[in-house]
Amino acid sequence: MPHKHIFYVHGRNTKPAPAVFKRQVKTALGARLRQVNAKAADVFESTDTKFTVAYYGDVMNELMVQAQPELTNQLVRRNGKWMEPHGHDAASLEQIMQRSTRRHRESDYKQLVGKHRNRRFLSEVARLFGPVGSITGFTNYAIKRMFPDFGAYLTSRKWSSQIRSRLQSRLKRALARGDDVALIAHSMGCIVSYDVMWKLSRLHEHGTVHDRQVSLWLTLGCPLGERSIRNELYDADEPDDGLYPANVRNWVNVAAYDDFVTQDGTVANDFSEMQERGLVRSIKDLPRIYTFWVGSKGSNPHKSFGYLNHPTVARVVAKWLKQ
Repeated sequence: MPHKHIFYVHGRNTKPAPAVFKRQVKTALGARLRQVNAKAADVFESTDTKFTVAYYGDVMNELMVQAQPELTNQLVRRNGKWMEPHGHDAASLEQIMQRSTRRHRESDYKQLVGKHRNRRFLSEVARLFGPVGSITGFTNYAIKRMFPDFGAYLTSRKWSSQIRSRLQSRLKRALARGDDVALIAHSMGCIVSYDVMWKLSRLHEHGTVHDRQVSLWLTLGCPLGERSIRNELYDADEPDDGLYPANVRNWVNVAAYDDFVTQDGTVANDFSEMQERGLVRSIKDLPRIYTFWVGSKGSNPHKSFGYLNHPTVARVVAKWLKQ
């Protein structure tokens, strides 16, 4: 019987040390998983289930410091690399895990944002840039200015290949072994995982895994519904017979209300041709959720831990673990 193997691909912005971040990710997901399905949580915590974080936080930290040197006042330097200090998100993570599984309703969310300053202004920025960018390219300009690490991935082969390498070799080995893989991706990680899966299923040098599939691709706060982002994907300029990854069995997408990265919020309509061509069994957009992360700058509906600790996400993972 193949091993269950969960891969997590994180998004942009600064990150703590790899071991610290992996512990945070597993804690956020595992705690809610324990509440929604104890048997699935047992499988998650079993030594037979592998958990890999495709960590490129050190690259993000370097890019962010290059663009914003003042960040060095908030980061620490260890072994020649910048990173968030230990315990940076500890209090907020503990707070979100204390929220009852039943308290993820609209009324609960309104109560939360009534107490904490919300980052909705970024949502308004995205609404302004989206329609313009799809025509003029202004969105990419805005991305580079506002999110220099994300912009580097979209425009620099040096940085993008370095980031993809953190997932590509490990995912290829897992598929070659016959592991049953669930790939959970957040934000920019959705783009990274799309590009890597395309390469592994389309390029000749990866022919040994062309017949292997990722059984679940779970995208959280995913920007792939935005046309300007799709224009930057690895296969954007490919001939018709090379479009889309061919190694995804089931794709589930989850978006949160007020998440400034996922204005569209859906992917099934944008990638329906994948299903029509038989490249994926199913693509499903779940109803939007409310997330409850509160950090030092107020509530942030896009934060990865808010997604990972949500009951909807935990139930998707639980269903896969029990299959």
